[in-house]
Amino acid sequence: MAPIAEIIDKLYLGAVGLGVMVGVLYVIYYRDAHFWRHLAQQYARPWTTPLQKKRFQHAVAYGDGFGSKSYNGLLTIGLHETGVALRVTPPFSYFHEPIFIPYKDIRGWDQSWYLNASTLELEFERAPKVKLVMPAEQVQWIQSESQNAMEISTSSSPHNDKPTLWYFILLFQLIAGILLVLYLISLGYISF
Repeated sequence: MAPIAEIIDKLYLGAVGLGVMVGVLYVIYYRDAHFWRHLAQQYARPWTTPLQKKRFQHAVAYGDGFGSKSYNGLLTIGLHETGVALRVTPPFSYFHEPIFIPYKDIRGWDQSWYLNASTLELEFERAPKVKLVMPAEQVQWIQSESQNAMEISTSSSPHNDKPTLWYFILLFQLIAGILLVLYLISLGYISF
């Protein structure tokens, strides 16, 4: 009887561990989709075949509250006659239903978010609390295909939101990386 009790015990502990893991993943995915869900409340629409599309595009969503969500290489952008469709690549698409934003609802400004590329911040008429920051060349492609239906300004963003914390984290990671390499050199693991 002892082996059966051990099997039941292991199955029980495995089920609890699996339940905890699924619960943690649920919370992480749900929290990461906070800004996207806010956009989807106003702009959710099933994905339809666009006139043009680009996969593996980039954006950062931020807004009221703390934090931001980066979708680097995770977006598919589809262009239609009247607007732009966005969807997140699976398996990262949980809680990220496809959205469709009419061109007339989009306004944009220069924003200095990325360190290695110029970016534009997009604001949406029906969801002004959420902003999307995209590489300038990506927004310019959308703008040109929309026959300039979007209102894009070359002036700086009227919002005082700057990614100061993001820059601090990048600087910290750079310094930590340099210190790690120096430490490994001093131990003799890396030599030139």
